[in-house]
Parts: sequence; C-alpha cells; structure tokens
Amino acid sequence: MGKRTLQRGWIWSGPLHVGGAGLYVLGGFPVLYWLRKAMLAALLVLSAWVAREAVFLLLESQGFEPAAWQGDTPDKLGVSSTQWVMTSGDRQLMASWVSPSPIAPAVLIFHGDEENIGNWAAIQKMLYQHGIASMVFDYSGYGASSGRPTVAHLREDALTALQAFQNRAAGASKRYLLGFSLGTAVLADILPDVQGQVDGAVIASGFATAREEAVKASRAPSWIAPLMPDVWDSEAALSRVNLPVLLLHSRSDEVIDYQQGLRLYHALQGPKRMVALEGLPHDAPVLPAYSQAYWQPVIAWLGPFRSG
Repeated sequence: MGKRTLQRGWIWSGPLHVGGAGLYVLGGFPVLYWLRKAMLAALLVLSAWVAREAVFLLLESQGFEPAAWQGDTPDKLGVSSTQWVMTSGDRQLMASWVSPSPIAPAVLIFHGDEENIGNWAAIQKMLYQHGIASMVFDYSGYGASSGRPTVAHLREDALTALQAFQNRAAGASKRYLLGFSLGTAVLADILPDVQGQVDGAVIASGFATAREEAVKASRAPSWIAPLMPDVWDSEAALSRVNLPVLLLHSRSDEVIDYQQGLRLYHALQGPKRMVALEGLPHDAPVLPAYSQAYWQPVIAWLGPFRSG
C-alpha cells in the first residue's frame, strides 16, 4: 500500500493495515492503542499532580496559627527599642530591634507559631542585658504584619528580614540567626543559601520535616502523607550547612519530640554543638519560669568572644 495519511496529516510510507481491534497498525505497531495508553498515563500523572497541589494548599491554609500583636515592646520593660515596618513583596512586616552597642554581637530571631514580636520583648531585654543585640520580626499575617502566611511568603519574609538585619547590624562583632519551633523551618529553608552572610545559627526545638510534623500533630492523616510535598525538609536543608550551629532541644518537649532534634544535629556537616535540656516544655524560651534555663547556653554561645 502506498503513502497514507493518518490522523490529521501523519504521513507513513510503510505498510499500513487495520488491526483486529480496529486500530491502525504501522509495520506491526498498534499506533492508536499505545497512543491511548500514553494519554491515560499522562492523565494519571496530571491527576496526581493536581491532587498533590490540592492537598498542599489545603494543609497550608490550615497549617499556620497567627497571633495578633498587643503592642508589647521592650520599651515597656525598660529597654529602648525600635519598631518599624519592612516591605516584603506586596506585604508589610513589623519588626523590633534592640542593641546595647553598635559592635555588640547580634542575632536575628525567627519566632514560632502562635507568636509575634510582643512575645519576644522580654527575651530581647534579656539579650540586651547580656550585651547582645537582637531583631525579631513577624511573618506575613502574624502580629501587625499584613498579608497571609504561606510557605512562599515566609521564605520571602525571611530574606527581607535578613537584609534588614544586615543593615541594622552592620557594625556587629558577630551576626547570628536563630529559629525557634516553626521558625527553625523558615530559617533552615534559607540557611544553605545565605550561610556565607552570617557567623553561625541556632536551631531551637526544631522538627525534621514538615510532612512528618503535620501527621504527628494530627493536621493530616498518615495515609495522605505520600501526597504531601515536603516543602520544609529541614533535615535535608541542614545537611548542606557548614557554618557553626548550636542546636537545643528538651528531652521533655511535648510538641516536637527530642529525636527530631537529634536528627537535625546528625544532619549538620559543619562545627556543631547539641544541648539536651532537661524538664523544659516546648515553649520554654518565652515562658518566664523556664526562659533563664533555656537561654543560658544560647547566651554563652552568642558571646562576642565565641568563634563557634
């Protein structure tokens, strides 16, 4: 049989016949049969991707618990501070800065969920009393910051805050980044890319992966975990970090178990130190009854004469 046209202009110069199932066959190859197979496979892949994105968006919409700022500042505790607004994308972020000296070591704080800059006013005072400058900021939708919290927004917020921190702490003897709870994931997300800009980091009460934590916190059933994109895999991110890191985790942490802290510690490749705290709850850093015990090793590590 001579040259034949197949399906909207496909040209075939070889033998052509109609198979028993009514399918075009080219040289013994069932074209439409395998075309349908390929289309079905593509449809399944597309459906899986849509389902994955739908699960992610649903969990993302329920995964953050912002807290409104009540106006608490270090000034109300007797320490001079500065609050200002930064622009992150199309959003406005509130931040607070306290410094005992232009050359004091400085730390940028990534706070936890259900928190805002007001919860850290007493900590900023404590750091000030130990000769350490600090900056804390609210993510999109948290405190007085505008917008809504999403994984993408928090990454953009973190990079915006880091730039502002570098400007504020331009003369600091050392510059550090500190993440607590949710803040450890936000910090770990950017740390491999910005580690050359700071002298060290502190990972306080962090979780290994967002996927595992969502299941553990009953925000997602275990059967749906394979559909969840693990956008915050801190364990993998920290394996690409080589700068000095202090990691703290309480053996009594009732929210994020101690084993997750150990996993983060073992993932780190550079100089590192693990402090296992005893008898402290998850929120110890911001609870007056426990904060001194929690912050003592941090303050010692952040000291101006420490090299990591």
